[in-house]
Amino acid sequence: MGAIGIVAVIITIISDFILIGRPNSTMGFLKLGTESMAGLSQWRITVGTFLGVIVIPFQIAGLGMVYYALKPAGKFKSLTVVISTAHALMLAVGFHIAYAYIASGWRLYYETGASNLIVRDMMKMFDNYWFITLIIIGVEAVVSSLLYIITIIRYETLYPKWMAFLNPVGILIYVFVIMLVLPYPIGGFIAPAFLNISTLIFFVCQLVVIKQKIKYLYNV
Repeated sequence: MGAIGIVAVIITIISDFILIGRPNSTMGFLKLGTESMAGLSQWRITVGTFLGVIVIPFQIAGLGMVYYALKPAGKFKSLTVVISTAHALMLAVGFHIAYAYIASGWRLYYETGASNLIVRDMMKMFDNYWFITLIIIGVEAVVSSLLYIITIIRYETLYPKWMAFLNPVGILIYVFVIMLVLPYPIGGFIAPAFLNISTLIFFVCQLVVIKQKIKYLYNV
């Protein structure tokens, strides 16, 4: 199950590269608004969006490792962490598919004339809805990370205690800080995928630690 989740994240990262990756510095990319999607070609919008939409649900399979490792602390505690994280991944599908609508909307805005205030107002609303979705995902990620940390520190699990530092939000912060110093043109390709790169690192850490624990327990 862990391997399925890891492969799904890798494909999602590829979809991010296809969709909005471009030569830029990290800071340059982060300053771009959604309006910059107007210049995306149709094939990038379609392939990048739907490749991600297809595989993101399979990332949930990677959470099987988390459930297995936290299960000694109790099924309820383990499920609480997994379900909250899985729900965030479900919302990520909606967040990702919104790229297609937002990019298409901005293209329509410029094709009908940049003075089209109706379309521009509509795009501002789309941006707000998109941002709200991102906030909800972020809140769930913080909650699941806190539960993950508390469970590891306070209860017996298959994880060593230091794994509490390698929680989803913690890894996200580490990756973000490193990403900020990436120069042109690398930053413009890494920045769009840093959320999924963080997830990939989290899953790989899970797989390595759990395999080592199983090897220690069962001498295999």
